Amino acid sequence: MPANRLMPTEESADLIELTRSIVDKELRPAVDGFEREARFPRDVFRTLGRAGLLGLPYPEELGGGGQPYEVYLQVVEEIATAWAAVGVGTSVHALSCFGLFEAGTDAQKEQWLPDMLAGDLLGAYCLSEAHAGSDPAAMRTRAVREGDEYVLNGAKAWTTHGGEADFYKVMARTSDDGGRGISCFLVPADTPGLTADHPEQKMGLMSSTTATMLLGVV
Repeated sequence: MPANRLMPTEESADLIELTRSIVDKELRPAVDGFEREARFPRDVFRTLGRAGLLGLPYPEELGGGGQPYEVYLQVVEEIATAWAAVGVGTSVHALSCFGLFEAGTDAQKEQWLPDMLAGDLLGAYCLSEAHAGSDPAAMRTRAVREGDEYVLNGAKAWTTHGGEADFYKVMARTSDDGGRGISCFLVPADTPGLTADHPEQKMGLMSSTTATMLLGVV
């Protein structure tokens, strides 16, 4: 039974109805097959992107939906009622865009964010490491500046969309100053030296690929 949601505006109520329609027509009929075969549903994310549901908490001028998190999170809940893996992926994608939105230059935002928020580019978030899951300050992946570029070296564990994403938001150490010595990098999937290890064998969310990302002098 659908939740009786109290939405802040008529527009946000319409977004919930749109989400439910897409869920019923596109997600529910497909979820069992994708989960059974552990197939990644890339086209589903494109569908959500075309409907404007992947960039809801970001400004409209950048291609987002201009909605508060109160609305965005309820949309994610509606998606997850039918397909938990896609709900997780929607959240991960939005999080992957956050660093660029908050700290990127205007030129970087104009270059990347419209395609990110439209779902044409799907993101992944690389923070955890095998020895530093709940303690990011202990990370060892390092970024060293060489001229006008940074060279990254290390490995990132349990990456949702690992090997499937078009870009990776990678946290790497740029100094030895504990948690303050960590910087954020946007790494395109086709960057030489960036590879995905074999997907993790999981008990659920089978259509959501999880893998260690290897940064071999990226």
